[in-house]
Amino acid sequence: MNNEHPANRIRKAGIIGQGKMGTGIFNYLLDFGLELVWVCSPGADTDKIYRQFAKRTQRSLDTGIIDQQRFDQRMKTTISRNYTDMYNCDLVIEAVPEIIELKKDLFFHLDKIVKPEAIFTSNSSSINPSEMVPPGNRIGKFAGLHFFYPVSLKNIVEFTVTNVTAGETITRIESFLDEIGRRFITLDEKNSFMLNKIFLDFQNEAFLIVQAGNCTYLQMDQLVKTNIFPFGVFDFCDSVGLDTMLSSIRNYTHNYPHQGYFAGLLKTLTDMVSQGRLGIKSREGFYKYPMEELPVDIPVNASDIIDHLRQIWLSSSKRFTALAHIPIDDANHAIREYFNVDKGPFE
Repeated sequence: MNNEHPANRIRKAGIIGQGKMGTGIFNYLLDFGLELVWVCSPGADTDKIYRQFAKRTQRSLDTGIIDQQRFDQRMKTTISRNYTDMYNCDLVIEAVPEIIELKKDLFFHLDKIVKPEAIFTSNSSSINPSEMVPPGNRIGKFAGLHFFYPVSLKNIVEFTVTNVTAGETITRIESFLDEIGRRFITLDEKNSFMLNKIFLDFQNEAFLIVQAGNCTYLQMDQLVKTNIFPFGVFDFCDSVGLDTMLSSIRNYTHNYPHQGYFAGLLKTLTDMVSQGRLGIKSREGFYKYPMEELPVDIPVNASDIIDHLRQIWLSSSKRFTALAHIPIDDANHAIREYFNVDKGPFE
């Protein structure tokens, strides 16, 4: 039940970023009666984007998908290239590339534009909010809101708070997430990005198995997709982008006491990125694109590999859940959503 005072409700939200996450968050939030401001990239043709948006909105009204009240609300949307249009937002969600200098500079300038009582959040998947927060009075109104792609289908958000995030800020964000129908897990910075870290343990173990000569990258992905998750390890890396994966893994592991465990994967990714092999977007990563549909031989030790990787997934899920003090039901839901599986590690 939402007991928040109406004056503290999030009524106007700003989204920054035109990539798949920024676009996904914007499109998802359209359904909740918020007034939205979407700031796209500097070179975007925002007039064209708005015309397309208005056309889709009119079509939704004409076909009965939305009613007149929802239509009128959506048409208050601002699509812009100018940060000044966010001056009166109650909440800002940043979804620009994973470059800390870019994010820090963005929030530094936003702090001078957006009203002082507004909350700033980052959709970063690997950078803690305290590393981006501008100095001054905004420090208690800053947090991480990590949505997952595709936003409309992944009903989970990692809500990361700093050690100085204000109680009122936490309450307002939790109420906002309830209102937009997103389940969430609340994490401190020591245990941030829990779901990606669980997958990193799995990715690294899969990499070590391949490097030991037990199977090929393609065989590993086939084993994983047919026995554990509906996606592979290395084709996932290629789809995200190896430069993004490299940056994220560096951020996750730089404080790990067992950082050397990931050294082989980090070196391989570093070498591939330096060669311009970034994955699908450069047409080559762990695989070359477009990929040919070729039969994949099953390695003779397939069952041992599958059993080992399942155990890694289970043990890592339990370890990070315990460290973060996440309730079992919440952890099961979050892990099911992230990995798109029917059962979580505690079921």
